[in-house]
Amino acid sequence: MNEPNANRETDVRRTESAAGVCAIARAVTVGLVLCAGAAEPVTVLIDGAAPRVAVSPDLYGIFFEEINHAGEGGLYAEMVLNRDFEITSLPKGASWAGNLLRTKADWQERKWFGNELWGWKLLAEGGAKGAIKLVDDAPLNDVNPHSMRVTVRDASGRVGVVNDGFWGMNVQKGKWYDLSFFARTTNDTPFEVTAALESASGRECYGRATVPGVAGDWRQYRCSLLAGESDANARLSLTVTRVGALQLDVVSLFPRDTFKGRPNGLRPDLAQALADLKPAFVRFPGGAIVGGMNLDNRVQWKRSVGPIERRCGTVNLWGYWTSNGLGFHEYLQLCEDLGAAALWVCNPGFSDNYRHAEYAPPEKVGEFVQEALDALEYALGPTNSTWGAQRAANGHPEPFPLRYIEIGNEASTAVYRTNYLAFHEAIHSRYPALTIISNQRLRNAPVAMVDDHKYGDAASFFAAFDKYDAADRNGPKVYVGEYGCNRGVGQGNLLAALAEAAYLLGLERNSEVVRMASYAPLFFHVNDVAWPVNMIGFDSSRVAPRSSYYVQRMLAQNRPDEILQTTVEPVVAAKDAEVFAVAGLERKTGDVLVRVVNRSAHARAIRIKLQGVAPVRPSASVTTLWSADPTRENTVDEPDAVLPVCSEFGGAGSDFTYPVQPCSFTILRLRKAHHGIAE
Repeated sequence: MNEPNANRETDVRRTESAAGVCAIARAVTVGLVLCAGAAEPVTVLIDGAAPRVAVSPDLYGIFFEEINHAGEGGLYAEMVLNRDFEITSLPKGASWAGNLLRTKADWQERKWFGNELWGWKLLAEGGAKGAIKLVDDAPLNDVNPHSMRVTVRDASGRVGVVNDGFWGMNVQKGKWYDLSFFARTTNDTPFEVTAALESASGRECYGRATVPGVAGDWRQYRCSLLAGESDANARLSLTVTRVGALQLDVVSLFPRDTFKGRPNGLRPDLAQALADLKPAFVRFPGGAIVGGMNLDNRVQWKRSVGPIERRCGTVNLWGYWTSNGLGFHEYLQLCEDLGAAALWVCNPGFSDNYRHAEYAPPEKVGEFVQEALDALEYALGPTNSTWGAQRAANGHPEPFPLRYIEIGNEASTAVYRTNYLAFHEAIHSRYPALTIISNQRLRNAPVAMVDDHKYGDAASFFAAFDKYDAADRNGPKVYVGEYGCNRGVGQGNLLAALAEAAYLLGLERNSEVVRMASYAPLFFHVNDVAWPVNMIGFDSSRVAPRSSYYVQRMLAQNRPDEILQTTVEPVVAAKDAEVFAVAGLERKTGDVLVRVVNRSAHARAIRIKLQGVAPVRPSASVTTLWSADPTRENTVDEPDAVLPVCSEFGGAGSDFTYPVQPCSFTILRLRKAHHGIAE
């Protein structure tokens, strides 16, 4: 990739420092730049003396939902699939109709497993014989009633069980992996259980550890394995050396190296991708799963805290089982580790609107309100409160950074208003500093912020550049809780990213109204995609951020403090625009930041004229995301297809022309001159 007039180019991902991404300018311009023809010049007039708009410091955040195996088999570092043997369990009120789950409200979901011990297989080699069976006798506890019985009839060869994880377990040479499991036997004759990390065929062993004395009633056992080789498609085996029966439950394997070294923690590479976005907030848990297929299937935070063997998993409405290992506590811990505020979404007293909602009776809504209050107490309450004490017992005595609570997700029924008012009154009276977010613009109701969602094709995003220009400045503030260009853009190509860049610049210039925004969905495992276009792809060992990721990273790491008034010539309607530009000022440095989206297939000469701002140096830093082919996509096989490129430009000043690449998003940082004099 070549930047015109550049003296130096480097891959932005390889030139980051502790201070942030290499030369990704905190650039900003306000206004709309449009041209009808490829050769027609564009002029951006930036007036620093005119009234300015303060940019929301919380504008760019993260939306996390358990979809596409974003957590289970993804961000959550657990390597064992179906660790608790509960994958066949149904939500209360649901039943089987052939291979379909059916709720009482007649919503149906496809079966999410192939057999009752999905993820596990019998291992019997060299004449050994045995069997495995899902059982519910003598359960480990009341939360997880099922376990796996391993019966060995002939131990003349290798015999036991194997688990392939989520499309393979990624083991890395020289790394430690910590295994824990609960086991029970019917007599006191001990088993010796050998755990091994091995190839998918079992022919190569990468690490082995033996657990002696496995006998008697339920007890937890632990060991650690050191990988001698790397394999992205490895498996775990548990084998025994004698005839008999052994029950197993909650079999868990974690890499020792988790993000920030947290126990029950997160996969470091995926979590680091989030950290690099420098998000102002993290929204959790969604999304449609907040409501669930029915009320029992909703996200219930109390089922997701404490020891993993006491957590109650559930089938996810996006088509797979979730263990609730990535629970409420882990989410709050992630927010703290990212330096981000927490935005938690609570259930409003009914299940997902779009899945034949089940409504709690009016007299039961108070129980849902209390569920939300208890969650807030867990996050924010003192250690002498009921749930604050539980947070402390779970290892975090200090309150977590929860600042926002949203009542429901995409709720559009008449019941919502009644329930919202009950939630708002209870929450605001106890936590007046929290921002409460509504799904709807409710008349004559206390709505401080409303959640807008925006999906569609690229044309609709470009056209929405000025969507909030005429919004009521005295009405509720806006949180664009879900946005994503997801139609006609493959699985997330450069065109989608450019359309989103223009849209986000439009949000930024309307910061009096739009305070927050987050892309959705965030993650997708390449082996199970339930939503067509997402931000970050991954498999067991690789990560591939899309172009949309780099747009948000460039903007979030280069957010101006003030938008400067900008006049763009010639001006046409947003829907017909080929070039968009928005500019602003970074107070700390005094630098002027100019950002330009060129959606056309032609390079464009952009004339930039400054007035009412301090003189700038001739040398400017430039970051460009571009490709001659707007349909290019980053994939796990080609993760670097489209990347930001950093360069230096030596011709800046109060009036200069910069050649912008075709199909590009460009940020120019115009550095303030020393002592007000351009060198």
